[in-house]
Amino acid sequence: MNKIEFNLINNIAQINFNKLSTKNSLDRNDLKKITKFLNEIQNKSLDCLIISSVGNIFSSGMDFKEFSIGDWSKNPISEVCDLIENLPFISISLINGAVYGGSVELVISTDFRFGSKNCKIQIPASKYGIHYGHKGIKRCLNFFGLPISKKLLFFSEPIYLNDLKHINFFDYYDDDIEVLKKTMNEKIELLSSLSLEAVRSMKASINDFKNNKIKLQKEEARFLAGFESGIILKRIKKFNF
Repeated sequence: MNKIEFNLINNIAQINFNKLSTKNSLDRNDLKKITKFLNEIQNKSLDCLIISSVGNIFSSGMDFKEFSIGDWSKNPISEVCDLIENLPFISISLINGAVYGGSVELVISTDFRFGSKNCKIQIPASKYGIHYGHKGIKRCLNFFGLPISKKLLFFSEPIYLNDLKHINFFDYYDDDIEVLKKTMNEKIELLSSLSLEAVRSMKASINDFKNNKIKLQKEEARFLAGFESGIILKRIKKFNF
């Protein structure tokens, strides 16, 4: 088996990289399939999206053969990352190995990262004469800050497990992948008890603040929506013991 797997089960969307022969690299055809799937689910009332992989390399990034073909006026991985970041529901990366190149941008575009042992990240763009895409650079700056972004992008320095823990790359971590999956499933189960409308609107606000697109009128409307719809009173009654 050498493909990207897509599933939609019990309000949970799943994308699984199962391309062991190419170290879970991504080509344009893969990204088109991912884009199609993300477009299909973006208007569904789902709890979350999980992105995972098979093997000890989460993804080696863009397949090298793609760099010699096609139109690069738009970065295809960044386009997918935009879709992931703007999904109205929670997105999770379940990381069980190394993450390279454009796939670093992919995992930091998800809302949460669940990590296990053998994780490391590296962006070898400068090694191959590649100017990392501007959206990827912005995501790195937003996520890692300036000093770590410079080390990643200028020197192609890998960041190993202990340092990933130190910089809070992982939202949740466990050496045992099965324990980690249990923790992830518990968090997903928690989502089902929350107001997904509130989660959706707060995620949109966080993205707007992060990308300097905030509009106070829109924020006020998001804040008032729960009062105007009556959902706040309804949920307070439900949980008021």
